[in-house]
Amino acid sequence: MAAKHRKSGEEERPNKHKKNASSHRDNNTTKQAKQEEDRAPSLIVILVCALCAGVIHSVHVATMFENDRHFSHLSDLEREMAFRTEMGLYYSYYKTLVDADSFLSGLNRLMHDNLTEFPETINTLQRFNLYPEVVLGGTYRVFQAVSGWLGVETRWCWQVSRGGGMAPVVSCEGLGDPVYWYLAGVWVSAGLTAAFLFIQGALLSGDLLGGFLTTLCFFFNHGEATRVQWSPPLRESFAFPWSVALNVAVTQVVRGPRAVWTRPLALGTLTLAYLLCWQLAQFTVVAVMGAVYAMYTVGITGPLPMLLVLMGVAYGFLNTVVLQFGNALLVSSPLAGCLLGVVLLYLFMEPVIQHLPFPTNKGVQLAFLFVSCAACKLELARVFGVEDDAHIVNILKAKFTNYSDFHTLLYTCSPEFDFLPQESVYKLNETLLVPSVALVCIAVAFHILRSMKNNFIQRVEEREGNETAITPIWSGVDPGVVFNGIMLAVYGVMASLVMRLKLFLTPQLCVLASLLACRKYWKIIERREIHVAILAVLVSGMCVRGFRNISEQRAIVGEYSNPELEELIEWVRTETGEEAVFAGPMSTMANLLLSTRRPIVNHPHYEHSGLRERTKRVYSVFSRRSAEMVYETLLSMKVNYVVLEESWCVRKSRPGCGMVDLWDVEEPHNKHKPALCPRLFHRSPAPFHRVFANDVYVVLQVPSRYVEIPPPRYHSA
Repeated sequence: MAAKHRKSGEEERPNKHKKNASSHRDNNTTKQAKQEEDRAPSLIVILVCALCAGVIHSVHVATMFENDRHFSHLSDLEREMAFRTEMGLYYSYYKTLVDADSFLSGLNRLMHDNLTEFPETINTLQRFNLYPEVVLGGTYRVFQAVSGWLGVETRWCWQVSRGGGMAPVVSCEGLGDPVYWYLAGVWVSAGLTAAFLFIQGALLSGDLLGGFLTTLCFFFNHGEATRVQWSPPLRESFAFPWSVALNVAVTQVVRGPRAVWTRPLALGTLTLAYLLCWQLAQFTVVAVMGAVYAMYTVGITGPLPMLLVLMGVAYGFLNTVVLQFGNALLVSSPLAGCLLGVVLLYLFMEPVIQHLPFPTNKGVQLAFLFVSCAACKLELARVFGVEDDAHIVNILKAKFTNYSDFHTLLYTCSPEFDFLPQESVYKLNETLLVPSVALVCIAVAFHILRSMKNNFIQRVEEREGNETAITPIWSGVDPGVVFNGIMLAVYGVMASLVMRLKLFLTPQLCVLASLLACRKYWKIIERREIHVAILAVLVSGMCVRGFRNISEQRAIVGEYSNPELEELIEWVRTETGEEAVFAGPMSTMANLLLSTRRPIVNHPHYEHSGLRERTKRVYSVFSRRSAEMVYETLLSMKVNYVVLEESWCVRKSRPGCGMVDLWDVEEPHNKHKPALCPRLFHRSPAPFHRVFANDVYVVLQVPSRYVEIPPPRYHSA
């Protein structure tokens, strides 16, 4: 009995020791957390530093844009010509609001537009993401009214001699000039991007140094992170700061959820702003929603953060649908399918799946997440009869198979939609950004594995001690860091498939680099002074290539000039009636709409299935069809003039990417025939009439079969 009693006592003593050890660990953890909290910078300091970063970035990009175009010394027409492709299309709607008799009449013209896709009348607020232009147009009118009432001069003009036999022009500067007000809005958005990146870096790392690291990396890799300085009116220029802000908000929600109405409202407002600015925003919001639900599934975060994010994203999505008048692309989008799939899974399938044994239930739940979202998206597209995003699937199919068609090749032949080039990765390595983030990923992974190991041991001890509270396996793991790591992986895949999307990858790399300043992941460095010294050495290494990158970008000096396009636009203004309908290359059509207000039948916004087919019909002029067939096609579209651009007739960015090559894929039976465009450009085959020509552009009249239209005065450079 004595031996048995001693054995029982020996068992009790270790349990008591384990409990004390566990309590000691908890005390140390609490003490360490309190020390880290004391070291965390105040929100006011973070906001002040973020404001400084934003102002610096705003001035930086504005200076580079001025250096590249010499924009301050261009005429109004030259400034409009500088906005090519989609930029000119979007700016034309801002110009409509500014030039209208009143803001409401301008808004009515946008909602009943019969110039963009003649002869159809479309609601441009429904079709395009024009709310940045609506806001800027409205605020410009208010600014003009207030400055006029106060008698403040807001615009300064002078005459600029252009030389080269070109007539002098009047150039104006100041916020009172419509284009400068528009650009000011772009530069403010660029400043917000830098400010939100600083906030994200500081909050994620819990250290002000993290914000500075993120900002420095962003500036050092600026050419790989944004193109706002070269093409301001693009949708990404207005949308990207809200993408970063949404990630900041989600990071804070998954870290410290609170059941207050302000959380989903803030998330919803940021989602709304993001979705209204860019038609492609839905895809990254899907990634946000999927990442949070996946973290909830495996237990990294609880049900409350998931519900808050779901409510916020749903709120923003529904309001966007309303403000865009039921935009078809949005209603049947992957985001709509994701939201519907998550709701159905959470309400109906999850209680059933939880009866399965662990970890099978988690795997099944994640599989159902993907399947339900995809099924809901496909069903929504079928119900609403929408095929606007079918080209995205075809682009992905073309990247991994031999599939190709006209529309897919038109995308994939553009460098922006090619795979991420090795040069970009090399540049990110030169600034030590990729090696730094790789080191961070290793440190975070090691910390997570160590936390899981300690938690597992503690769970075993707690079970042996028959304790009621069981330590979660993910205890000590930062959900905010995991979320940003998942988003980095998603952005990496997106950028590797479509080079244009590196604007998501590079800033997210900069955000993760902030964790170099997070003491939690570098406990091997005992003293903070040594840690800061190591960071200083690392930043010095980044500066070697980083400062060179900044200098190279700021050294780009040019002056915009395009006399051939200016000549074309002046001819259209003076020699054609306001009702004359034009067709041609998408980029040129955007400039004609902007500067001449003539109706066009095709434009650069290629995300609409009907517009894609319309553009394909216009582009038959670049095929091997007969002139009579192309004439009949254009006549059926009520086109009066077709514009040809010399480079479009002969250009070939790479083998198989000439316009005639695209048609050879579409119509292989015509390969033996000669290309039509060179003949149209250099001669005037019937039934077309050649009415304008210079070294770059040719305009052919498409005469009616029934009414004899006297051709305008022929002009040749």
